[in-house]
Amino acid sequence: MSKNLHDKRLYGFGNTNRRFTKPSRKTAGDIARDRFAFEQSMNGNDCVKIRKGGDFVVQERDFFGNEIGKPKIYQVKTGNTKITETEEKRKRQLGRDKYKIVRY
Repeated sequence: MSKNLHDKRLYGFGNTNRRFTKPSRKTAGDIARDRFAFEQSMNGNDCVKIRKGGDFVVQERDFFGNEIGKPKIYQVKTGNTKITETEEKRKRQLGRDKYKIVRY
């Protein structure tokens, strides 16, 4: 059988289910992490990703590039996601000043 050339969607994208296999919540998390890193770089801070999750080490810098204070660890969360036991433990170990949770 030949392909019908008179399809209603001449310029359509076809079946996208196989192309975009990542769930929307994971995509939202990736966008939030990228957004956080972009905002920190726009403020002139050094932002380094620790691992695959949403943890970042941020070193604040002034206008001339000098370091301000000590580096802080930021956990990026989206929506109403819960904090895991390991994140709670890490928050207790590092304290409020060094460990921050940012929600988007």
